[in-house]
Amino acid sequence: MYIPKNKIKTNQYTRGGEYETLDAGTPYVGPYWLMYNGKIFSGVDPNDLPQEELVLSQPPLYQPPPTIDDSVQEYAYNWNVETVPGQYQNMELITTYNSLKEVDMSSISLLPKAFSPTPTDEDYELGKFVRYFCVKANEPIFIELNKAEYDKLDNQDPNYDWGMYIIFKVIWVITGNEEDVEQTNFNQVQLLEEKLGKTGLGEYLNGNYIQFFARNSAEILYSNGEDGLILPDGTAYIGYYHAMLDGTLMTGKYHGKGEDIVLTSIYD
Repeated sequence: MYIPKNKIKTNQYTRGGEYETLDAGTPYVGPYWLMYNGKIFSGVDPNDLPQEELVLSQPPLYQPPPTIDDSVQEYAYNWNVETVPGQYQNMELITTYNSLKEVDMSSISLLPKAFSPTPTDEDYELGKFVRYFCVKANEPIFIELNKAEYDKLDNQDPNYDWGMYIIFKVIWVITGNEEDVEQTNFNQVQLLEEKLGKTGLGEYLNGNYIQFFARNSAEILYSNGEDGLILPDGTAYIGYYHAMLDGTLMTGKYHGKGEDIVLTSIYD
């Protein structure tokens, strides 16, 4: 696959502790390169094979208490672990409370599950996309959701203990000037924390305010007819062009704003 040189950053190196392989979760040490859409791969550049996709290896700041299984939780389950870092439940008091309130210990409800989004080509064309979250009403525990589960909490689905959570959205910017994108997303997170009256969203996001950012997306590409880009009829192309996420080059500054004729590079 051909990728324009101005759409990647090559010959980077990590000493470890930053990235792990996406498939196996193995810590990675060595050279790597970055695509303009934020994806990271092992190797010096796209021609350094074989390659593996890499992801940030930072562990989550907080692991939730164990549940009965992946989808249900007893309303009054006694966890003999930290429920919040540094805080432990008093199981004797909980048992007494359940008895006095006649809590049905067999009652269960679905728990919202953490979700990792992937922006689409259409999202990158728009330059932003919606991210969905919830936070526990009585604790600063944040969870990113998919839209379906967000809607269930929003609609007070009886299968969920929706009253335990506050839901909210973030319009996440992913294209433009990198510094502006980072500052915009940072400002949004700060405003949401103030509105919610809870800190911790920035930490939940690992302070990564350019996550999913399409690098060099603010650049306007132009061919002067001498850089090897040709039209389907074989003539040299002169004019503005853009790159799709898969590396395909097309005529026009932006996708969908013109003919979007596929260009071929004779230097590929």
